[in-house]
Amino acid sequence: MQPPVDLYYVILNGPQFVAKKPYYAAMGPVYFPNADLAYLTVYSIAAIQQAFDSITKDFEIEFNYPQGGCQQRAQIMSMLLSKKFNTDHCKVWLFPPVALYIGDYRTLYIEDINHLTPDNRIEWNYHVAPAVQVQIDDRIETMVLDPSINNHRPMLLQEWFAAIGNSDQSKYSFLLPDKYFFYCCYNSSNTLSTIFDGTFSNFENNIKDDLTMEKGLAINDIAIKIFHKHIEPLKSSNEESDKIRLQDLKDIFGNTSALDLLFSQNISGTTNNTTHRYVISNYSDIINEARILFNERLTYWTKITNTLL
Repeated sequence: MQPPVDLYYVILNGPQFVAKKPYYAAMGPVYFPNADLAYLTVYSIAAIQQAFDSITKDFEIEFNYPQGGCQQRAQIMSMLLSKKFNTDHCKVWLFPPVALYIGDYRTLYIEDINHLTPDNRIEWNYHVAPAVQVQIDDRIETMVLDPSINNHRPMLLQEWFAAIGNSDQSKYSFLLPDKYFFYCCYNSSNTLSTIFDGTFSNFENNIKDDLTMEKGLAINDIAIKIFHKHIEPLKSSNEESDKIRLQDLKDIFGNTSALDLLFSQNISGTTNNTTHRYVISNYSDIINEARILFNERLTYWTKITNTLL
């Protein structure tokens, strides 16, 4: 597999590596908060593995629901690396064609080990995780901390690329760790597109004060709890009513956009069986249980975050 193209180089020097012109190229120069790896502290594998093990085991981050917001997992891991482990790091962002070109719908993808999604495939319009510099023998290597893909150890950058489908058709860059999320362009009908515009937002102001990260982490928590308690037991049933219930719950709790709309943004979902009316009418007991759990986890994550600010 060929590594993805360095997006930072493409933005600053023109899209000579790609056959089609990126949408944002016509917008002129953009601010790109690139992180220079040469300035990052180099650590031993043992030191990074120790931090990795603590992050995966000691703070209750749900890494077994990969369709949940990677930007939220990356941010809480970044804050832990900074405040708990005093570890110098950056974030590596990966953008597939769907985020770069109009009319190109190729996404990143991985296998859905929970079998919640169609074809057991989780698709991402972007992906992000913390990255560090590590000494291996006489080499300095970049390693990615991404327990949603490998929950046993950090991965070499090339391993990380190889684990994500369509990464070889994508572009990446290393950014400063305070970059929380990115902005997209508006299309000709003045609706928001999926096309990255080259700029990022920090973890501050409304993003911080509206508990955006904490809500996302809480949604991941409730999704996996409902999965184990209410979805897995239905898989062995041959009852037709259970098959319908199984599909509905998979569509609801396997879709982070639907969960975000149901629990966080308080507006209706976009599919027939994930609207507020359908979900509350048919699964009020499970949704009420999930709301209680959501509020508990939101409180938990707010307290954790407050110690890291």
